[in-house]
Amino acid sequence: MIQRLVCRATALAVLLAAIFIGAATGAEAQGKWRLGAPIPQGANEVLGAAVDGQVYVYGGQDPSNTPQGIFYKYDPGKNDWTQLPSNPVPVHHGSAVSIGHKFYVIGGFRLPDSGKGGWYPENKAWVFDAETKNWSALPNMPTARGALAAVAVGNKIYVIGGGTIPKGKQLPNGLTPGGDVELLGTMEVLDTDTNTWSTLAPMPTPRNHHSVVYVDGKIYAIGGRVGSCFSGGWSNNIWMNEAYDIATNSWTTRAPMPTARSGTGIAAIGNKIHVLGGEGWIDDFGGVFRAHEVYDPATNSWSRAARMITPRHGFAVGVVDKTIYAVSGVNNAGGGGTLSVVSVNEIFDE
Repeated sequence: MIQRLVCRATALAVLLAAIFIGAATGAEAQGKWRLGAPIPQGANEVLGAAVDGQVYVYGGQDPSNTPQGIFYKYDPGKNDWTQLPSNPVPVHHGSAVSIGHKFYVIGGFRLPDSGKGGWYPENKAWVFDAETKNWSALPNMPTARGALAAVAVGNKIYVIGGGTIPKGKQLPNGLTPGGDVELLGTMEVLDTDTNTWSTLAPMPTPRNHHSVVYVDGKIYAIGGRVGSCFSGGWSNNIWMNEAYDIATNSWTTRAPMPTARSGTGIAAIGNKIHVLGGEGWIDDFGGVFRAHEVYDPATNSWSRAARMITPRHGFAVGVVDKTIYAVSGVNNAGGGGTLSVVSVNEIFDE
């Protein structure tokens, strides 16, 4: 009990220190944020990726946990948005990547067939062709899961972690706060040339609501949530930074992220990794971050960049010409309360 209190007190001190340090140093940090045209329909838990120099934003979760399936693209040159057709089976808490002219949506949660408001994990994968404006179904992912993370490397999509129904359990209402859940380190890979799935070495720390990104032969899995897929006292955020070497099919532990967060955005600019925003809870204290921390794999070290204008989690990120676009999300913590959706489109230039 004493150890638990000490750990919580330490975590709270780190959380508050990050807030105060950010307030003190934000004006001197590298880069600058500016505002673009807001997305016409903001939402919680949106996904993003860049296709052909434009930022695609998909997803959304309404207060009843119904997937909204919003789908828009942003043209940086015109600074305007265009609505696109949604996929046949919308999800929230999925993952999105792009390859060439195509936008992919993998996994996620839907409403359970029972009609209850839980999170039921999906194994479906979809691809949207930006040229034909059509969605197509891909082979199902071997492991149904939501709150997962994915990254494209060449013509392969690496899908890592997430939460699912435990093996042998029957949960017709899906995952619920305080209920049973299996957190995954599982990594499954879709070869988009052959449309086949394979399994590789699992991530050492099973987790969900984390972020992954590719830099120079390695995939980095950073931050996230353990204990549950739900925040607000059911789970704990982690600092973990684990790197997967594609050539050797092996994982190593790298320098932890300074601020433990989940529901972050992530982007690679050059050979550096930018981790944005996110959500955090310590007992009854919950909030969202403006934090913008940058990891340099070459030196295995972290630094701070200019903070986002709007603190939030569950937002979409896309990168076009080394510029980061952070779109929508919610600017207060989850965990059972009313979420405040924002429609902002904030743009970071180094």
